[in-house]
Order: sequence, then C-alpha cells, then structure tokens
Amino acid sequence: MAARDMFEFTTDKRWDDTAEVAPDAVCDVLVVGDIHGTKTHLADAITRAVDLGAQAIVQVGDFWLADRHWSRFSSVQADYMQAACDSPLPIIVIDGNHEIWPALGRYALTPAAREAMQARRPLHLGGSLWWAWRGSVWRWNSHAFGALGGAVSPDKRLPEVRHYRWPEEALDEDDVERLIANTEAEFDGRLDVLFTHDAPAQVQGLKSGMTGIPFDVLREAEHGRRLLAESVDRTQPEFVLHGHWHQANRERIGERTEVIGLSEDGRQNHAALLSTKTSLVAAYT
Repeated sequence: MAARDMFEFTTDKRWDDTAEVAPDAVCDVLVVGDIHGTKTHLADAITRAVDLGAQAIVQVGDFWLADRHWSRFSSVQADYMQAACDSPLPIIVIDGNHEIWPALGRYALTPAAREAMQARRPLHLGGSLWWAWRGSVWRWNSHAFGALGGAVSPDKRLPEVRHYRWPEEALDEDDVERLIANTEAEFDGRLDVLFTHDAPAQVQGLKSGMTGIPFDVLREAEHGRRLLAESVDRTQPEFVLHGHWHQANRERIGERTEVIGLSEDGRQNHAALLSTKTSLVAAYT
C-alpha cells in the first residue's frame, strides 16, 4: 500500500507514558529551523541529530504538518509525513504559519487529542511525530520547556499562496494565556526554554527580505510578536529558540533571556544543539 493511502494521524501514545520523551530520557536536543515539507532537509536533520548523539529533535515550525485528507492531493507530502513518523528519534514540532491547519484543527477536536491537551502535553500524531501545540509544556532533565507557535504569513494576500493560508496560523491572546496558565500549573510560572515560531518583539537584529507587504498585514504580524514578548516577560525563559525569519540571529533580551533564531532548509545555522545535562547550553551546529 502506498504511503499516501496509509498515512493518518493516530493517537496511540500519551506523552507521560512514552519512554522516548520521558524527563530522564532526553539530555541533548537538536533544534531545527523551518523545513517547509522537504524530505531531504528532514532526513539531513535526523542524520545530524543521530550523529550528535541527541535524544530528540524539536522543529520550530513551518514543518508542513498534514494528514491523509490533505495527502490525497500530494503523494510527496504523504511520503514526507511518513518519513517523519518513521524517525529513529522523537520529533516534536512547534506549529508555524505553514502547517495544514484544516488537518490540525480537525485532529485537535478528537477526544484523544482533547485528553492530551487537558494534560498540557504535546499531542502524538503517529510513530515518532508529536505536535507541541500552543501552550503545551513538559520537563526534560529537570528543565521546564514550553511551546508557543504560530505567526502571520506576510505573503498571505498573494493569489498563488492564498489558498493555503488560514486564520489559525496567527498567534492570539488565548494562546498566550494558555501557556501562562499551564506554566503556572506545572512550573510555578517560569520556563527554562520557550520554543516559538516567530521572534518576540524585543528582538532587533532580524531584517525582513520581503517588500510591499500591506500595512494591515504588518500590523497583524507585529501584534503577534508583541504577544510573544509578553509571554517571555511573564515566563522568563533562559532561552527562546525560533524560526520564521529564515535567518540566524542571537541576542539577549532582558536580564535572563537569550534568543536564538534559526535559518531555513538546511542552510548554515539551520540547527542548534541544546544541552540540558547540567546548566543549559545552546550552540549552532
């Protein structure tokens, strides 16, 4: 049977019952920037993670999460998703603006998915693949992790891409409050690492390569960045790692937080190794 006929989201694992993602199972994490549904870049990331001895991969959005409904239109997409599910290491994806939101939204409404969300944990999509939905939190090696994906697509008004841009892509106030509430419930209100797709508004070193973006779209995008800034202020993570801007950037915001931006599609500084063995350490690789 072809991959496009057999792929489907399945929730047959719970985060807290899965040994591969247990708090004491993950010390080193390969954090990977935007992949945009390219199987070659996914395979390269998996190989790099294995070679570096990482126990898990975190991908910070624009992964192109899809399911079998969307895969009817793209066998390439189905093969890509199957490759992710077949990874020898767990892959945890923070949603970006380039995900198949009709698929994710449909799946999030299933009883098993709702149960996982109530537990505040990432949601299993099948095989080795997990979705760290907005507000999910977890612990690895005594450190507190959180996810807050989403971003506005600056090109969302262009006719050639408009058919796969959805309102759900944008971060909103409810997402922020969910992260804050879950962080307070699990970790007394403070995170060590926050994975995001977009960059918080405090980050100054990023430059957009796009021109002619309508003012109202720019305003929407800036609103999302301000929401991320609020999330950082309220959870005080030591590290924020993000994608979306397709460029590497590293800078400190506030007294506690260092932000690491990752490039895209296998380019230089597309990935960083995050070590939790003692104190937190992160470096491009």
